[in-house]
Amino acid sequence: MALLTARGRTRDRETTKDQGIKAVPEMGRGVRATWRYTVGTTAAWALFMSTIATLLMLDAGQDGTQVLDLVILLLASASAVALMRYCWFFRTGLGGGLPARHYSLGLLLPAGVLWFVGLAEAHTLWVAAVPLWLACNAVAVVVDRRARWAILGVGLAVLLAHGPLGLLLGQSIGGSSWEGGPVYALAVWALMTPALFVASIWWWDIVLRLDDSRRTSGELAVTKERLRFAADLHDIQGHHLQVIALKTELASRLLDVDPEAARVHITEAQQLARTALEDTRALVHGYRTVSLAAEAANAAEVLRAAGIECSVEVDAGALPPEERTLFGLVIREATTNVLRHSEATTVTLRLARAGHRPVLTVTNDGMRSDADTRPDGSGIDGLRRRFEAIGGSIEARSDDGLFQLTARTPGPSAPGDSTSFVVPADVGTLSNGTLKDASDLRGSRL
Repeated sequence: MALLTARGRTRDRETTKDQGIKAVPEMGRGVRATWRYTVGTTAAWALFMSTIATLLMLDAGQDGTQVLDLVILLLASASAVALMRYCWFFRTGLGGGLPARHYSLGLLLPAGVLWFVGLAEAHTLWVAAVPLWLACNAVAVVVDRRARWAILGVGLAVLLAHGPLGLLLGQSIGGSSWEGGPVYALAVWALMTPALFVASIWWWDIVLRLDDSRRTSGELAVTKERLRFAADLHDIQGHHLQVIALKTELASRLLDVDPEAARVHITEAQQLARTALEDTRALVHGYRTVSLAAEAANAAEVLRAAGIECSVEVDAGALPPEERTLFGLVIREATTNVLRHSEATTVTLRLARAGHRPVLTVTNDGMRSDADTRPDGSGIDGLRRRFEAIGGSIEARSDDGLFQLTARTPGPSAPGDSTSFVVPADVGTLSNGTLKDASDLRGSRL
């Protein structure tokens, strides 16, 4: 009974209310596709084995429909359905924990009853034990390693003991299923099942760990930027505050002895306070609004940290400072939207000229249908108003799975010389912070 509970290893894991197993974080599109392939092949193999065993049990009996055949068909069908449903719980990986008790009972009971019913006929010996063997393989996947070997050992013993027990009860081995070797083929496939189940879910476990590592890398990138900002702030404030404290303490001591010298120290402390305030403002300004090239480099770094292939080409020559700032804000907002609202695998940032007008396009291949933009000043609508105020525009459209954000400004009256900025694939550290929280990195992708 201990194996039919969700205790032990799953006690300290996050559980769902309806199943009692570990909850899997939200996954990216590629990881979900891998899961669909894994569970699809595993469930297909379980259905194939169950179907072959059922046909062999029904094909070699007496002519006509027998009551025993109906019982076998009902039990085999129930066992196959429960087995395919149980494959869904492989999503938590090897040793992910047993689901709620009724799922395990629903898997084992029909197969166990069929094991006993199979002892009543000669042509069902060993074949009727296959569903219970498959059920044991499914349970072995979700328990820990020690229990896995114990369950597989018990299941194999029960499978092998079915035939000799039938012979002791007076049955004899025979029937058309034993002619031509279909039972022997079924036996080989049945013995392959543990390797197939465990290997498939072992590979899925590796995919989950890689996805978790990618998510952790994104969180570390954000943490690294926060530490950089904190270090810069400490360097600015720590020195100035220490000197201000010394100046004011010295002024207080000299106030009665040398008022003129005290006044000089107070004036210097005031100047240091103003300098500290200006430096802090400059730091915050540099943290929130940076050059267009730095914003593009930062976007590439964050997207690649989230596992998204990013291509950046920015023609930033001859742009007025105001337009550079606006394009930088578009790149920042687009990057945040990709990480929060899309399932993109590739993102392209391109700033070029269409005639004399600079045009920025941000394209990704994974915009979700339920994604929305914020109507406030920090969202796309807010940026659209800022662009329209200078005669520019912002357009967003979705076509064939691609989402494209296009921003245009009036540009100079005549095109000038331009230089290009291309972000290399091995771009280094974050130039500034565009993300406010580690949860901005997709929650299920990093």
